[in-house]
Amino acid sequence: MKKSDFLIKSFLLISTVASILVTVLIILSVFSETMRFFSFVSPLEFFFGTQWSPQTAIRPDQAGSSGAFGAVPIFTGTVLITFVAMLVATPLGLLSAIYLSIYASPAFRNGFKPILEILAGVPTVIYGYFAVVAFSPLLRMLGETLDIPIASESALSAGIVMGIMITPFIMSLSEDVMSAVPKSLVYGSLAMGATPSETVWRVIVPAALPGIMGAVLLGISRGIGETMIVVMAAGLNANLTANPLEAVTTATVQIVTLLVGDHEFDSPKTLAAFALGFSLFFMTLLLNMAAQFIVKRYRERYV
Repeated sequence: MKKSDFLIKSFLLISTVASILVTVLIILSVFSETMRFFSFVSPLEFFFGTQWSPQTAIRPDQAGSSGAFGAVPIFTGTVLITFVAMLVATPLGLLSAIYLSIYASPAFRNGFKPILEILAGVPTVIYGYFAVVAFSPLLRMLGETLDIPIASESALSAGIVMGIMITPFIMSLSEDVMSAVPKSLVYGSLAMGATPSETVWRVIVPAALPGIMGAVLLGISRGIGETMIVVMAAGLNANLTANPLEAVTTATVQIVTLLVGDHEFDSPKTLAAFALGFSLFFMTLLLNMAAQFIVKRYRERYV
């Protein structure tokens, strides 16, 4: 082996080990702080409590609340906003992918797909501004017209704008997997007399379904970890509700809120941010593992 090849191989190995080591250290640091939090607060209270009010007294001689760390309203708000977002992103992303991969001309696809993918790179704070300045007032005016009370900060507003943000992500991944379906299946279906629409829904989509499901699950992970849109459009109130017209909050928003300001680092209020972060990490890890399992388990191999 040449010396240059050995140096390149060693550098790549060191880079790989370093990236894995950094990831492990991050997980261990968050886990250790989470365990410190659970030394103050019972895990049963955290995972099953319905009251979230993390305000605590900073000094022993200071009057203040003892704090309530029931995270059910936080997780409920996270799931609610993500659910609304996926109701928007999944059909829009899937239908866009079907059109671009099946019906669109090569010139249109090559010109339009990069434009849609640019939306995935727009900073999320821009989507938040759009939700606050344009979409939320429009949604509230529509509710007043229909005599439906919609809060100025609502899960519906944040979820729809988040869905718009996730749409290019699902569209791009779904279009790639549908374009990878062998043309022989498509031509064979058309030769048997199937219409283009029947070919899409009975041949192409079922063949690409594992990749599509993987894209949807990764989109859910993206929605769970979103912060800025929720901060600006959904509010900070830990409201235990399934009504998307009301204000809710998410785990990422509360992490930001808990770590802002002058607080003792070892107080339960600050350590609660690490418990929420570790919970989010575990949720997204399960979703990513499920996406990988679905893709590998149900992926069709063609000879």
